[in-house]
Amino acid sequence: MRSGSRFVVITAALALFAVVAFASSAFAFNEPQNMPEEHSGTVAVNCSPCHVPDSSGQLCNMCHAPHMGALGVAAGKGPHGLYTTTTKRCEACHTLHDAGGDMLLVAPTITGSCNTCHDGTGGGGVYGAIFARTGVDPQITGGGHAIDTTSVVPGGNAQSGGSATMDFAGPGGTLGCNDCHSPHDSQTVAAFASERWRATFPLNVAGNAKTNKLLRQHPGDTTSTAVTDYGSDWCLSCHKGRGAPGPVHNHPVDSIATTATPFTYSYIARLASDDPTSVTTTGTLAGTNRGFLIPYPRTPQQGAHAPICQQCHEDARTVGTLTGNIGDAAPFSITATDGNVPGDNPQFQNFPHETKNFRLLVEGSATSYSDDLCLNCHPLTQLP
Repeated sequence: MRSGSRFVVITAALALFAVVAFASSAFAFNEPQNMPEEHSGTVAVNCSPCHVPDSSGQLCNMCHAPHMGALGVAAGKGPHGLYTTTTKRCEACHTLHDAGGDMLLVAPTITGSCNTCHDGTGGGGVYGAIFARTGVDPQITGGGHAIDTTSVVPGGNAQSGGSATMDFAGPGGTLGCNDCHSPHDSQTVAAFASERWRATFPLNVAGNAKTNKLLRQHPGDTTSTAVTDYGSDWCLSCHKGRGAPGPVHNHPVDSIATTATPFTYSYIARLASDDPTSVTTTGTLAGTNRGFLIPYPRTPQQGAHAPICQQCHEDARTVGTLTGNIGDAAPFSITATDGNVPGDNPQFQNFPHETKNFRLLVEGSATSYSDDLCLNCHPLTQLP
């Protein structure tokens, strides 16, 4: 294939990652409103009805950096950020006249506007994918963050460790999408590796990209200390009573309250291989199941660090087994978009929006968890 033709094909394929410019019928990121995703055909026939070109004529640039750059932080942002004098991202979410809601949004609420693209009706959205694939609503059996329905935060009271009511941005002060995410990518955390395979493009171009997932540095509370890296401290911004030290006893988690350099999602101690081993290295929690097993005695890399929240609360999966100081991690496998292959491990990548497991735990059932979760870090030989 000649280089010019190859560029046209790649441009056509990558255009399918762009966010729709027409607010009334947005189809994006394999999260269509009851429409099939197309990854074949020509730019003119298959892409242009939803993906409008920018001033240079490039379809991808409406949502991505020119020619996708190096698939770095810019990848996958859609209309969220990267605004310049020549881009046309604003109109994907806002309309100047006859808007559906406040702030010139396309829907009556912020969450409704987000759901214009991220609605899950096709089983690809952050909410709705599990129900679409399994017929079981994890909000009823399992775990999930309830949006636009509650202002009560479990473990939100720093003094008692009990629940607390917070004033969020959703209707009536309830938790809304923009309490955790910044729609305009303003004051967000550093980019980190993501496990989610969100598009059916065969080369899975976006799978290796880092993203900040538009996570706010001040989730749910603009007066809290800024959190620049996704990890325990990000969760503790709202779940203040789950940290340590404090007046109530909690399972220790690595945070700025316990160490000057806490582990984060991007930097933890993890097993060096999937084969049985007692050796650890440092790296990201994403992309393997090696970070969910912590050998005992603790390794030099683990040292005095406690686990981070995400080593117990993550997408449902089988992590493997720990026998003394030998960890045998289960193979990590994501071969298709959310939930399409039941044998993938993890099958879904929707945390912390929804998971199949009780209380968003990495291992368990829809209604409870067992000792198996604890034994990932506390082998029988360690117990007194």
